[in-house]
Amino acid sequence: MSTAKIPVYDGAAPAPIPQWHDQEPTGHVVQFYTDEAFLLDSVSRVIGKALGAGDAAIVVATAEHRNQVSQRLRARGLDVRAAAQQGRYISLDAEACLAKFMRGAHPDPSPFAELIGNAIDRARSAAGGDPSRVAIFGEMVAVLWAQGNAEAAIALEHLWNELAKTHSFSLHCGYALQAFNRDEHAESFRKICQAHSAVIPGESYTSLMNDEARLRTISELQQKAQALQREAAEKREIGESLRRREAELADFLENALEGVQQVGGDQKIRWANEALLKLLGYTREEYFDHSQADFHVDKNGFEEFWGKLMQRQEVYDFAADLRCKDGSIKHVLIHSNGSWDNGQFMHARSFVRDVTGQRLMEQALHASKTELQRMVEQRTAALRRLSVRVLGLQDAERRRIARELHDSLGQYLTGLKIDLDMLREHPGSAELWAQAEQLLARCIAEVRTLSYLLHPPMMDEAGLFSAARWYLQGFGERSGITVNLETSDDLDRLPDAIEVALFRIIQEALTNVHRHSGATVADIRILRDAEQVFLEVRDNGHGIPKEVLRRFYETGAGTGVGITGMHERVRELGGNLSLESDGTGTSLLVAIPIT
Repeated sequence: MSTAKIPVYDGAAPAPIPQWHDQEPTGHVVQFYTDEAFLLDSVSRVIGKALGAGDAAIVVATAEHRNQVSQRLRARGLDVRAAAQQGRYISLDAEACLAKFMRGAHPDPSPFAELIGNAIDRARSAAGGDPSRVAIFGEMVAVLWAQGNAEAAIALEHLWNELAKTHSFSLHCGYALQAFNRDEHAESFRKICQAHSAVIPGESYTSLMNDEARLRTISELQQKAQALQREAAEKREIGESLRRREAELADFLENALEGVQQVGGDQKIRWANEALLKLLGYTREEYFDHSQADFHVDKNGFEEFWGKLMQRQEVYDFAADLRCKDGSIKHVLIHSNGSWDNGQFMHARSFVRDVTGQRLMEQALHASKTELQRMVEQRTAALRRLSVRVLGLQDAERRRIARELHDSLGQYLTGLKIDLDMLREHPGSAELWAQAEQLLARCIAEVRTLSYLLHPPMMDEAGLFSAARWYLQGFGERSGITVNLETSDDLDRLPDAIEVALFRIIQEALTNVHRHSGATVADIRILRDAEQVFLEVRDNGHGIPKEVLRRFYETGAGTGVGITGMHERVRELGGNLSLESDGTGTSLLVAIPIT
């Protein structure tokens, strides 16, 4: 199509200010504007000039703009109704016209050419034929742009140019500058300008009154353009950097060895990484967009966990059991916190660590500890019963039993020590190992007690008094406790079973009772009359707890396996053993009938 001839200015002159009504009858001009009133005034001048000269005019615009143009034409003294009745003025609705030739998101050339070509022919014919001018204001392209269909708007501009090859008209388009407010609009803006024979800038430029002001404005616009280009380049660089970091973070989370997931405010799982999906055995479709509560075995536990998040608490190492796709259970620890925006809960971020192996090992170790404790208690009870019965045996028989016990108990304790070493090497088993080691120490102490019972020093040869004096001398040297021994002149020899029992009672009393009561002095008296022999062991310590005394009298236990055994042995000999204690010391009293 032919285009309007725009005057050429030299380099020193400012940009010209073309007007729509200055264009030739076949121009295709675009006007950019910021104020709709400016646009409508310009349109009314173009259309008014054509109608006033007896030519034809077509307005293809929105209903509101068509009404505004009609009002302005009437204000200029034009009879719009008469022009319309004559067919020289045609008013068409832009959206209705688009509906007739748009095929989806793209304009169809044939129905467009037929629709608009017929309107141009009718208007020219009404104006008197071929020398007549047809002025058109078209707003269909602006409607398409406002709908976000830039590609269709540019295509329609070219359809107008194609139509100009077969029909003579001057076309005037209008775009709001506010519609081109993003950097990505630059290329489309350039294409729109290229599709027109003339471009009229917005009123902020065209309203300037002199060349100096226009040159200043052009310079300011150039500076702003440079600044915007620089800012756009920096924003692109920053955006690219952010995209790289986001990609790196997404890759890190997706490939993390520990489970990570995001849960929305509706408790539905928005995202989870590969590690968590692999742990539970679900695909993304089976896990995403499902309620997190569906995978928790303990629903009440999940409600407790979610309640803490809703109270804006950060949850550390929350123990939970998650149900896997194959029906198995994974024991996990969850570390989670919530994301909030202006008081609104957005989502929860959770890190999920699998502790199934550790939990199973702890259960196994706990079972082992329970079994170990049971075995030690059984053997302790057996040793206690054996120590009571062995007191009345002859030395040869005691030595035989000692050898047998040494062999069997040695094997048992060796195996127990190996188990404890394995337990100590396992991570997280320190507490269980310490408890089991205490059980081992108790077992060893019981064996030592039995050893003392089986091997009384010089009892058969020297008798009770000499054996006791020999033992007390060594005990005083080892313990630092001053021990005084008092016996009656007529003590003489007693039955072997009674002497052995009294000797062992002295040993156990000093070792398990008085030695741990804070005593510095212990007094031992052995007296007899015609029917009974009496033993008293008293110290000057701080005493023993009432709870231990109560347990001793109720069960016979609580003061060590030796005293417990002696208590039972004294009862077998028909005698009585008692303990008394207060803040000034502890006394052990024994009375055994001689016959």
